[in-house]
Amino acid sequence: MARVASIKGDARSAVLLAALFVIPLLLALPEPLSIGSAKAAIDCSYDSSTAAQWHKQVNSFNMSGSGDEYNYENEYYDDEEYYMEDTGQPWWGPSLDGDNIYNKSELSALRSDFHTSFIVDNDSSSGIRMNLTYGYRYTFCLVVHSDNQSSHLPAPLVDFYLLQEYDWDFYRRDFEIRTFEDRDMLNLIPPEWRDIVAWMPYRDVHSYEGKRQLDFTVSLDADETSGAFFGLAEPETEWMYIVIDGWDNMRDSDTPAPHRNFTVDLTIMSEERLTLPKFTVSIFCCGLFLSLMAAPLIMHTKFLNAGKDEGAVAVDLMPMMETEQSRATAVLAPNKEP
Repeated sequence: MARVASIKGDARSAVLLAALFVIPLLLALPEPLSIGSAKAAIDCSYDSSTAAQWHKQVNSFNMSGSGDEYNYENEYYDDEEYYMEDTGQPWWGPSLDGDNIYNKSELSALRSDFHTSFIVDNDSSSGIRMNLTYGYRYTFCLVVHSDNQSSHLPAPLVDFYLLQEYDWDFYRRDFEIRTFEDRDMLNLIPPEWRDIVAWMPYRDVHSYEGKRQLDFTVSLDADETSGAFFGLAEPETEWMYIVIDGWDNMRDSDTPAPHRNFTVDLTIMSEERLTLPKFTVSIFCCGLFLSLMAAPLIMHTKFLNAGKDEGAVAVDLMPMMETEQSRATAVLAPNKEP
């Protein structure tokens, strides 16, 4: 009975450890198995009846200008008065033309599909600003076309970037100083230090350069917010920017300006995705660590208890058959003195 109880205890421990590692994997299976949603994302089709609305979920922007003209209206300024209240443009610095370059108005989370087409001028940058949120998977489909004046030519090669608001500010500065003589010195900065003084694509990977057509997918692990250290200020939403780049930026791998205008079709597919709660990572990692610690203890305990219950097992004696030969041997054997 003791051995049966020991076997049951070992089986329970094995089942518990298996459940600890298998359950998180099973919870993640519905996402890769959702073949229908993946096929819809590849087709880049969207439902126009539930499409996102301008200035509520998305905003457009375009950035142009020579970048060598300055606003000297207020050369001496306080930090709080650095930006104009109406446009958000700095009082002092290179002058940029365009729409919504400094716009940081509130946007609702993007939870529906969206489609737009727009013209990108030569030596300029355009795109949209949006509020991507946690729990959704976003598929971006972009197609470049030649404009009417150059329809006989193939579509130009352009660059696409997904930027966070922090990097968007650096990208805008890069456009502002693009005519400076010392601008190329930024390329001398090692890649591991560039995020301090230069803009980087989101997660360092969402840069797609020299493309005429592009499809890519992104999902957030958490809502992108920023705030002061130790929670001393309210967190602020970090807007995301999809940038269509038609100029020669600071990156060595980018595509030069196409020297002609072009149009872009942009489609965003948004679909809900099943995400594991964050505590499952702690459970998995801690469970693995605890199992490694518990394995020697379990083996040591089983070794100590290996022979304790052997004496309680009844021993069956083999019956002895008395025959004529054994009886005669007993009679002929001499009596031994004690």
